[in-house]
Amino acid sequence: MKKRAICAVFAAALLAGCGGTDADAPAPDQSDNALHAMLPESIRKAGELRVGNSPVYPPMSYLPKGTEDRNKRQGFDVDLARAIGEKLGVRVTFVTQEYEQYIPSLATGRIDLIESAMQDLESRRATVDFVDYYTTGPQLFTLADKAARFPAEIDVCGAKVAVDSGDTGYRNALASFSQKVCAPAGKPPVEELTTNGTADALLQIGQGRADVGIRGAESIRYVTSEQEPGKYALIGKPITEIPVGIAVSKQQPELRDAVAAALTAVMDDGTYAQIGDKWGLSDILRPAVTINGQPAS
Repeated sequence: MKKRAICAVFAAALLAGCGGTDADAPAPDQSDNALHAMLPESIRKAGELRVGNSPVYPPMSYLPKGTEDRNKRQGFDVDLARAIGEKLGVRVTFVTQEYEQYIPSLATGRIDLIESAMQDLESRRATVDFVDYYTTGPQLFTLADKAARFPAEIDVCGAKVAVDSGDTGYRNALASFSQKVCAPAGKPPVEELTTNGTADALLQIGQGRADVGIRGAESIRYVTSEQEPGKYALIGKPITEIPVGIAVSKQQPELRDAVAAALTAVMDDGTYAQIGDKWGLSDILRPAVTINGQPAS
């Protein structure tokens, strides 16, 4: 994006709040909305952004206890997507798929964006661009009754760690941890136990097939404080930092730039900070928008 153009857009844009967007409500008149004008014509005509999102990762997106109704999803990603939609003057409709289908669905046009705690990895940038909106830290954890065995991160060397088979970023982080922490200390590398999603990873830990798990600090902190207090214990600090982004097809640079501009507007008017504070995630917010890890302007 050209910096001059972005500044002009922000100067003209109406800065709205972060209330929930009703996917069935008609979009308001956007004739004076400069951010809306940045959108591709097809999305302006539809008045809708279809956002790939899986409500299985609290507190980013999840279903309240006792319901399976996906329309009742809540969380940081949900609130932020709606706030961005408001800035752009379009409805936000969440689409739930198998996680591996989201990027192919961008390519085929079945969805417009992915906002579902997707890590901005170099390997993914060949097909999508990322508008980065928070920073995750792969956090090691174990059952509370095993915490004494793992007083620090280095004590995980040689242990069996449960990690989702599809979580490339965290698997890479574990491999790097073995090389940079375990090997120099003369300790054996981490033994990886691949699992089929987070629920399976927790099951493997609970049944003793794995000693340790790895999960985004933003999520495991929520699990240990809100969902299952006293069951798990964190091990040291996150072993690295990874940006997390809203994924947009590389064939949609207009949409990418519109989302980046809207996210900057949400940051500028304080909505971003309010959402982060609401979900206890103020420490993982980013100071400015980046695209594929680089400044957006």
